[in-house]
Amino acid sequence: MSRISFALTLALALSVSPARADTFAAGSLIIPMDTTYQDAGMLKAYGLVYNLLSHGVAVRWTINQSKAAQGNDFTASATDFATSAVITNHGYRGGPFVVDSANAAAAAPFITAWRTAHPSPATTVHVATTSFMCDVARTLVVAPRIAVLADGSQSIAIGYLNAASVPDSTGNPWPNASPDILTPAQVAGPTTTSHHDGALFDTVGNPVYCHLVSAHFPSSSEQAIPETTAEIRDFLKSPVHLFAECQSVTAFEGDSAYGRFLTSAGTTVGPQPMSVDLYHPTRTFAQLDGTFGPVGGSEPTWALAMGYKAGNVVMITGHGVAPGGGQDVWAAGYLDGVCAPDAATCGTFGKISYLGGHQYSTGTPISTNPTTQGVRLFLDSLFDSPCSDASGQPAVSISASAPPQTAVPSATYTFDYGNAAGAVALGATITDTLPPGTTFDSATMGGMFSGGTVTWQLGNLGPGAMGSVQVTVTLGGYGTYMNSAVLAYKSGLNPLSTTSNTASTDYPDCVTETSPPAVTAPAAATVTQTFCQ
Repeated sequence: MSRISFALTLALALSVSPARADTFAAGSLIIPMDTTYQDAGMLKAYGLVYNLLSHGVAVRWTINQSKAAQGNDFTASATDFATSAVITNHGYRGGPFVVDSANAAAAAPFITAWRTAHPSPATTVHVATTSFMCDVARTLVVAPRIAVLADGSQSIAIGYLNAASVPDSTGNPWPNASPDILTPAQVAGPTTTSHHDGALFDTVGNPVYCHLVSAHFPSSSEQAIPETTAEIRDFLKSPVHLFAECQSVTAFEGDSAYGRFLTSAGTTVGPQPMSVDLYHPTRTFAQLDGTFGPVGGSEPTWALAMGYKAGNVVMITGHGVAPGGGQDVWAAGYLDGVCAPDAATCGTFGKISYLGGHQYSTGTPISTNPTTQGVRLFLDSLFDSPCSDASGQPAVSISASAPPQTAVPSATYTFDYGNAAGAVALGATITDTLPPGTTFDSATMGGMFSGGTVTWQLGNLGPGAMGSVQVTVTLGGYGTYMNSAVLAYKSGLNPLSTTSNTASTDYPDCVTETSPPAVTAPAAATVTQTFCQ
């Protein structure tokens, strides 16, 4: 598996990218996330964001970096997207999503189609009538690919995802037979000697998912196949995310060999609180609006055997109980505490979030279904995945080159490619449409010719991957032949591509050659000759 050295990884990990204030022009689209305007459509609002991302529409996640719990993220005036009702100086709360005015026209048909497909409860969208300023915590650009661990309670995670209409990788509602539902044995892989040969990775160890969900992984099941946790640990050495709920917390933190992702010595079960206290309201993981309703189960909260590897990871506790005091409900941090939990990125390290409680409601409106807030937190974690954000994308490049001139009717074009980022470019291919007037001769690296186009299947391009392919063509006659290629790949579920420069080869009917003077006659003039064919 291609890996950046630990020293470089750690240097990257220490950099923090705080949210920055952006100004949005009138015409920008606002997806409210407060109970005033999105009470009934709250879960489907996350599905709409996912849908926009899957169609290539960037979405900004706006969170006021100085707000108190339940405070305003920004104030703006707008009209309702569907009814044109006027909204005057509303204080938007709960981490609203915004589509910049430059992308509003592209987003509008998808919003209309979404509301038609999901009429009840409908998702509210507003159109800003004046400019406004807000802090942007994340610039979301791709729909993350999600895996669900078949831990015996996968129906809980499936219920959360389907309630929001967030699809699996086939683009459909999650069935019990989804290809993205992975058994512990599939995650563990065929060996215990390699910790990246399971279903979370490709054949060379690149992660192929962005987000892994485990709703209820019993400790007994984890202990039966500890390699599952070992593979997840290796998975978290990439900019990905693990969401774990209820017994999954104790299972992962109880494995002293491979687990202990956030704690130093594991966790024990805590009691169900009657009410809760909220901390760190400016974090992406803490975005909710209204009362949070705790739920019971085999692990409604957890206590610590020792402590967390990094401080300030807890965002919800039982009322009156300090974080780490035995009633932690919601926490998130980077693997092994390498970065502070509020760091926007952590180099190539992934993030873990833990939620107490067995199963939260998916009922709306939120204001009368406070136990649905746990599903909101789950969906918050989905969009915090580094591989959803603009800063967590592959940095793929391709360049073309060729001899500038040839004296024979043949030319070879070379395409150099690479991925300079920590994220994986999935399913990469290079396609080259041969220049007009040429015929295919040969291609390196398994390039396949069909219908005037050569295609190379590169597979997944991991961090630092690079290579080169060549195609040789026969030229049909004198002239200049220009060629470029396209490198296509996926990030999450989004198809992306980049095009090379254009390489040019000249096949002239006359070639001029200049010879230097002979060594024995330094005073002689250079000799210029022209050869015509």
